[in-house]
Amino acid sequence: MQKTGRTLTISAALLAGLLVPGAASEAQAGWAHQRKITIDTTAAGANVAGDVKGFPLPVKLDATNFDFGQAKPDGADIRFADAAGTPLPYEIEKWDAGAKKAAIWVRTDVKGNAKQDITFRWGNPEAKQESDGTKVFPKTDGWLTAHHLGEKGAAKGYRDSAGNLDGKGVNITGDATGTGVVGSALSLNRARSEYVLLPGSESSSLFNPLPSKGTFSIWSNAKTHPAAYIAMFSKGETGFRIHYFGEGDQTEPCIDVANYDWCPLPSGAYTKVKNNTWYHFVFVIDKPNAYYYINGKLEVGKTDTNAWKATGAEPVTIGNNEKVPGGNSRKRSFDGLLDEARVLSVPKDKHWARLDFESQKPGSKLLK
Repeated sequence: MQKTGRTLTISAALLAGLLVPGAASEAQAGWAHQRKITIDTTAAGANVAGDVKGFPLPVKLDATNFDFGQAKPDGADIRFADAAGTPLPYEIEKWDAGAKKAAIWVRTDVKGNAKQDITFRWGNPEAKQESDGTKVFPKTDGWLTAHHLGEKGAAKGYRDSAGNLDGKGVNITGDATGTGVVGSALSLNRARSEYVLLPGSESSSLFNPLPSKGTFSIWSNAKTHPAAYIAMFSKGETGFRIHYFGEGDQTEPCIDVANYDWCPLPSGAYTKVKNNTWYHFVFVIDKPNAYYYINGKLEVGKTDTNAWKATGAEPVTIGNNEKVPGGNSRKRSFDGLLDEARVLSVPKDKHWARLDFESQKPGSKLLK
């Protein structure tokens, strides 16, 4: 295969113009096509100042930037490597060759305020599928659960890429998907009290005892907000919560401390959450401190030195806050789209929170 010596670039998260049909490519170890992806965390890119280790990087493909006819029908022949040529773990969240849409997660170390390259290869008829979410969201990095929420309907359930607790649809009928920030998203109808339950989470050792250190995150796009304390992500009233504060346009995180709910809120201005708009929420606990980020920016950071509760017997739900698995007695089910619900047993810092938002948001400048 002839080498062109050209340097190609991609725009934003969709990598537009990088993988155009007919573009020259390099052959290596049986792969017919190869491109460089530049991760840009400088001020001109994602503007992330610090290093982030073991980061799940989203790569999105569509008809404008990738010729799906050059790869296997299920994407089994795609591969990624770092600048030194070391293979990088990846997970295919979505590969729809017919619709020409794909979403892939690649685990790599990301340098702050820098540019670095990774290599993307495809086009090998002999290659076997190596997509593996447990290597992108490994337990050794502190991953407890990682739900992409892109499955169609409740019949298949909602797979946990960390390999711990798959989700189960409650009252969910039909397709129940919509366009997400990465791949497809969970589409919930509040009128039908739809949500996703993590069966066994009320007693699982992943959440009992409740962690004194952890990170909880989710993307949310509400269609309506007709009631108080509608929840995006929670472990009932006996653990963590990310939900609306009352019936207004403010959200809050909560963790249980001693005999009360600790829900740190900013003392002044706050982010007003509007309907039909995507927001990224990250709640970090690092006893006795708590930090809440919205769209990559610190909303509030506070300290509570009282004793934190150690146990809680209510389930983890995505799109609700419920006392009994499968029930809906609190009437806090969500109405709209949810994507990328995640829990880690380690507290992530401000660089992680910003990179997590910047890498996934529409119009991202991270990848070039």
